[in-house]
Amino acid sequence: MRFFLILAPVVLGVASAVDPALGSTGEFYGIYREHPAAIEAHSVLLHWAWILFALGFVALLDPIRRRGSVLARIAWVATVLGMVTFSALMAIDLFLLALEQTFADNGTVQQVNQAFGALGAWPTAGWQIPGTVGWALALILTPIAAARARVISWWTAGAALVGTALYLQFGIEPMPWCLAGPVVMTGAYFVAFRSLGSHAAPAEPDTFGAFRVRFGRVCMILAPLSFAVGLATVPGFEPDPAQLVLHPAQSQASAFFLHLGWLLFIPAVLTLMRGGGRFARIAGVVTVLALANFSGLMVGDYADLAARQVLTPEEATRVSDAMGTYYGFAFGWIMFGMVGTLLGLILVAVATTLDGRSRWWVPALVGAGVVAFLALGVGPLSLLSPLLLLAGFGLLARGLTPARAATDPVPVPAA
Repeated sequence: MRFFLILAPVVLGVASAVDPALGSTGEFYGIYREHPAAIEAHSVLLHWAWILFALGFVALLDPIRRRGSVLARIAWVATVLGMVTFSALMAIDLFLLALEQTFADNGTVQQVNQAFGALGAWPTAGWQIPGTVGWALALILTPIAAARARVISWWTAGAALVGTALYLQFGIEPMPWCLAGPVVMTGAYFVAFRSLGSHAAPAEPDTFGAFRVRFGRVCMILAPLSFAVGLATVPGFEPDPAQLVLHPAQSQASAFFLHLGWLLFIPAVLTLMRGGGRFARIAGVVTVLALANFSGLMVGDYADLAARQVLTPEEATRVSDAMGTYYGFAFGWIMFGMVGTLLGLILVAVATTLDGRSRWWVPALVGAGVVAFLALGVGPLSLLSPLLLLAGFGLLARGLTPARAATDPVPVPAA
């Protein structure tokens, strides 16, 4: 995953370069209508840039053992949970694009956008605050923790922080200023990539590794439980858009817990792939990428709710249908997220069996949970899916023990 350290700032630079809103200082309504292809490319690429940064940061923090472990724990949680949540917020740009392509009146677009901002605590406390705070902490603390642990030099960490500062300062400025941050970050994280290739593990206890194992095991239980709460709170136990308006608070709670369920599977999968073979690592990386995409789709429920609070049901459906016509969003976000997540969870469980860390009934339970999710849809019986997933991943959590290298001191060879 360390290659993502180079790929992420490159994708960030491309996303910045194609943004049609560069240099705009006033009213942004209308820009989406005039440049639909550029807005779609910018939003999808920016979403992917932060996901790639998340996996790259996980790789950069991976060699840390005891030195720098306190900062590493904060940075790791902020990366895995916060930065991935932040990436989902890019879907709002696509929602505004669909609104502007559906309505010629900017006043209608503004009303719906204001309704989205007024939804209350669920999108604010559940998405925007943890996403933004986690994103900022990950960008700042990750290079500092890596330098503190001597994985990279302080010069490299300083360059990464300068690149981050330049991006925050000039990210929406006209070309070429908007590329200043991504270019500096690319150079800094290329050096970090090289440092990871030559870094030798220090002779000290792996307290950070033990923390990740414990965190991942807890998430193997919490993820399906949160998924169950999300399904249980679907208004009326039916996928009826009208229920969104009738039960707005319940709809928002359901969307949050569904998002949280898929999000918490990410630390679980990272933990399972860490001690596995090549197949486990490949399946794990693909599944984590897919989970990051799939968990972000729940933000669309909030957008749909805001649209239905302002528009007629027919108009809101037209907006939803418009979003389905964006092929970059459909195939680069929705399809990959859904297919990769459901298939990936099965493959990760299969990998544990192939590596001798679980028995055959573990992937059978996980596979049955996925099939139940697809077959039963929304309803009382849909709770069977998270229960089966809880049984499968619960067995993995129970049988998984921290690797000896993650808990025991590394012997220091005699001189």
